[in-house]
Amino acid sequence: MTMDPRLLERRKAVAEDAAQRNVGRLLKFMVILVVAGALSWLAFSPWLSVSQVRTAGIGVSNAHETLVLNRIVAGTPMIMLRPGAVEQALEMDPWIRSARVHREWPDEVIVRVDERIPVAWFHIDGRWALRDIEGVAIPGPDIPNDNMARVELPAISGVDAESSVFVLGAAEFISSLGEVATGLTIRVESGEMWAEVEGHQVRLGRPVEMAAKARSLMVLLRETLPEGSMLILIAPTHPAVQPPGGLRETADDGEAGEGSVEGNQAEDTPTGMEGEDSQSSDGETIEP
Repeated sequence: MTMDPRLLERRKAVAEDAAQRNVGRLLKFMVILVVAGALSWLAFSPWLSVSQVRTAGIGVSNAHETLVLNRIVAGTPMIMLRPGAVEQALEMDPWIRSARVHREWPDEVIVRVDERIPVAWFHIDGRWALRDIEGVAIPGPDIPNDNMARVELPAISGVDAESSVFVLGAAEFISSLGEVATGLTIRVESGEMWAEVEGHQVRLGRPVEMAAKARSLMVLLRETLPEGSMLILIAPTHPAVQPPGGLRETADDGEAGEGSVEGNQAEDTPTGMEGEDSQSSDGETIEP
C-alpha cells in the first residue's frame, strides 16, 4: 500500500515545524539561563558588594558588634542585606534609642544611630539608675555620683517609671537646665515637685511646662539672691522669690514688697500671690 505523496509531504512539514519550535524553545531557555547566571554573578560580584560602611552617632553602644553579627561588613553582597532586620537588632541595645540602616547602591551602607543620653540619677523602686529624657533606664552603676542631678521618687514603681509624669517632668526639667543641673536634687511632696539648687529650695508645682520653669530658674540664678531664698516657679512666666524671713521680693527687680514685719512674724506671701489663695497661670491654686 502506497501513501499519497502529498500526505507524506504534509507530515514532513509538520515534523520540521515541531523541530524548529523545539530548537527555538531550547535557545530561549539557554538564553534565560545565561542571563540569569550573568545577573547572579553580577549581584554577588565585588561591584555590588559592600565596600564601605559609614556610621554616625555610635558612641557607648555595641552597635559595631551588632553590625558585624548581621554581616554589615565589607564584602557582603548588597542584595543579601536586610536593613529592617538590622535596625531592629540595633534597637535591641538598651543604649540605642533609634537606628536607621540605608543601602547606598552600588556598594555603600549608611548606618545612623541615636543613642540614649543619661540626664540624671533616679531613685525608683529602692534602687538608683541612670535614665534618659524619656525616662528609660540605661545600663550602668547603681551607685550615684556627684556629676549629675538626682531625682528621689521612691513611691513610683519601676514598671510605671517610663510613663510617670513626675519622671518625664523631672527629666525634661533637668535636660533643659544643662550644666546648671549639676548637684541639683528633685523630690515630690504632696503631689508637688520640689528642687534644691545652690542652697535654694525651688517650688516647681505640678510636672507641667518644665522646660519653661527651667528657663525661669536659670534667669533667677543669674541674680544676686538672699541666701536660703525660696524660688517659686509654679507659674514660669511669673516667678517669685521668697527670701528668708518672708519679705517679698519680685524676680524682676529684687525689691522688697509691701509686706511688713511685726515682731518675729513677716508676710510670707511671695510676689504675685495675693490673698489667702492665688491662681497661677497654669491654673494651679497656690496655698501659702
